Amino acid sequence: MLISNPMLILTFTRIRHASSLSASNPARFTVAAWGARGTRNNIVASPFQRQHSSLMSASSSPSSPLYMSNPNYTNAASSSSSKLEYTPVDYIAPIIKDAHQTYASHITHPYQFRIIQLQGLERLVEENSDALINAIKKDLGQGPMYCEAFELTNAKNHARHAQSQLKEWMSTRRKKTPFPVNLNIPIHSELTPNPRGVATIITPWNMPVQMVINPLVYALAAGNVCVLKMSEKSLHSTKLFTDLLTSGKYVDQNVVKVINGGAEQAAELLNQRVDAIMYTGGGQVGKIVAKAAANNLTPVLLELGGKNPVFVTKSAHLPSAARRIAWGKIAANTGQMCICPDYVVVESSVKEEFTNELCKAMDEMFPTSSYSSNNGGGDVGKMISVQHAERVVNLLDSTCKIVYGGKHHDTQERFVAPTIVEAHADSTIMKEEIFGPLLALITVPTLDEGIHFVNTHYSSKGEHPLALYIFSKLMDEHQKIMKAVPSGTCAINDVLKQSANYNIPFGGIGTSGMGAYYGKYGFDFFSHYRGALVENNFSTFKWDPAVWLQYPPYDENKLFAFRSLGKVPIILDKLKSIIPFVKVVIPLGFALICIFNPPLLDALLELNLKTILHWISQILRSK
Repeated sequence: MLISNPMLILTFTRIRHASSLSASNPARFTVAAWGARGTRNNIVASPFQRQHSSLMSASSSPSSPLYMSNPNYTNAASSSSSKLEYTPVDYIAPIIKDAHQTYASHITHPYQFRIIQLQGLERLVEENSDALINAIKKDLGQGPMYCEAFELTNAKNHARHAQSQLKEWMSTRRKKTPFPVNLNIPIHSELTPNPRGVATIITPWNMPVQMVINPLVYALAAGNVCVLKMSEKSLHSTKLFTDLLTSGKYVDQNVVKVINGGAEQAAELLNQRVDAIMYTGGGQVGKIVAKAAANNLTPVLLELGGKNPVFVTKSAHLPSAARRIAWGKIAANTGQMCICPDYVVVESSVKEEFTNELCKAMDEMFPTSSYSSNNGGGDVGKMISVQHAERVVNLLDSTCKIVYGGKHHDTQERFVAPTIVEAHADSTIMKEEIFGPLLALITVPTLDEGIHFVNTHYSSKGEHPLALYIFSKLMDEHQKIMKAVPSGTCAINDVLKQSANYNIPFGGIGTSGMGAYYGKYGFDFFSHYRGALVENNFSTFKWDPAVWLQYPPYDENKLFAFRSLGKVPIILDKLKSIIPFVKVVIPLGFALICIFNPPLLDALLELNLKTILHWISQILRSK
């Protein structure tokens, strides 16, 4: 995810300093990196009022929620009729208290309740696909194909997968019980996933459907009560989701609670004690979230981002590599994804050919006619805001050389055209995550030099990418790069698609994140696995070996017996190592004996029930 810009961080610093001077609660966190507070207006019958009417009536704060906008963050598609209703700060603590009370009622524990919530999330996306597509179009200028492929289908797939696997995920599993715990036979150990409790989920603006639905899927599958704060920057998507999630039609309003707002609301939310926090966004705010989580010793999952390198070696199939990289950079929300290719490390021997193929692919897939119109909906979408568009365009300075594009930018309409540049380590574009439709090319003499470049400027500083991409036909090169360059995820000869597979974990390392989710891994994060030992031996007979050995008085005989029994597992483990050998040697030896002693084989072949009964009768008669 894109790191916060300097102006927002400065705002955070000021408010945090003011908070530190507060005598009433000097330890509270204030997060202004979400944006500044704006104006207030009165509204009636809001989604917040529908969901939290009981809290509002009990609150001493003003009865009307707030319309707020961020004056430092302009979305050209917004209007006075589409302003987002902010949750009054004074209501947040009661909302969290209510969430804890809901969890204490244990209504989220049963399998059937969880399944109903997951089915509701799937129906939410299915029944409101047109509205969701329209909201994404307004926020990000994306067309229906992008919305369906990257957002709606992904979210529905996660919901369906969780439904199909939930019974297995929830099941209690038996675990081995080692010596000396296993003396009191019968005894067994088991492991059961339990909900963590109340989970706070803070989502980003760049993928406003799947980044809301997917965390909810796994948090609800694990049986938690969720408090959701969506980004105020994706104004239309957040407003729509607020209406849908608080309607009571798709999920239980008691177990999914929505808080909207900016810096003040985010800060107050993080000040509340919850049982798990998941945050997706930029690294600067990620540090603030981690610090707030540490204040309450709350487990936290951070999905951040970074500069994702793409290695193109001289053994790569250049036409397919160029086409896939261009697609992954532009089609993926116009570069506004934390897994987008950020820069390409290409060997000098194929650099010219690769650059030509890359420019050719851009022309074929993203001609100027595909650029998003003022109303959005093109194959090349828009930036989330005017400020973000200006930041991306400002990366194109004299420290890099444009080799493709660089024209047709219209920052006031939030549009940045696809652009390819030649860069070096000191280029401005290489100093931060691009998060836009710009692609940097770094030319290196050899693959080893390329690995050295990434390690020197990023990996050695702990700035590990969320995604690593490798284009090469040689398995040795794949392994070499993967061993040398740490990353959260990796794809070979393709881009992006590893993050669509819910059977493997998705998460970062170092500055790109902490923890992972998707599929069973998401369920695991939102669960606490409680181990239990179950003993069904109630003996108190003093000559019972377990009773004799466990309880005082102790003497040399008990010590000797304890030490001797402790050697049994070691001996058994050593015997296990020769079992495969024995399985081969014994049949082989028996076969050799039969070959050299045919009568033995004949006798074995005649060994049936009739002959056995005959032998037994002869033995009985002889007695």
